[in-house]
Amino acid sequence: MANAVPFTLITPLSVKFDGQAELVIAVGTEGEVGILPSHAPYLTALRPGLLRANVQESGTTRRLELACSEGFLQALPGKITILADAALAPDEVDIAQARADLAAAQDEQKAAGGDLAAHARAQVKIDFANARLAVAGV
Repeated sequence: MANAVPFTLITPLSVKFDGQAELVIAVGTEGEVGILPSHAPYLTALRPGLLRANVQESGTTRRLELACSEGFLQALPGKITILADAALAPDEVDIAQARADLAAAQDEQKAAGGDLAAHARAQVKIDFANARLAVAGV
């Protein structure tokens, strides 16, 4: 297919998606990155955030949205691969737990004071909690 590229999203627990994608948008370390078919070779680390992709299934295109944790994205002209620690669909998100994780991470960030490394670790937790809430529609 000229307008789609093989796309695989893998977590330590499962293959979350393996099929064709017309577009993949992920949150890289330098901001959002959109990957289309025939993209130049590209490799980036991923930050927690909302992963969006237009994927093809049974001849139709649907929007795939997942809360994605840290990981890596590799784009080649004929293939896109994402390796992530976690990727959650809307029905997999525990909203109460995500809210509790967000509050705890915000407290952790406040307590970090001038410790930049602790502040950055807390920000990763905040970003993943926010992504889970966003994908759940909260």
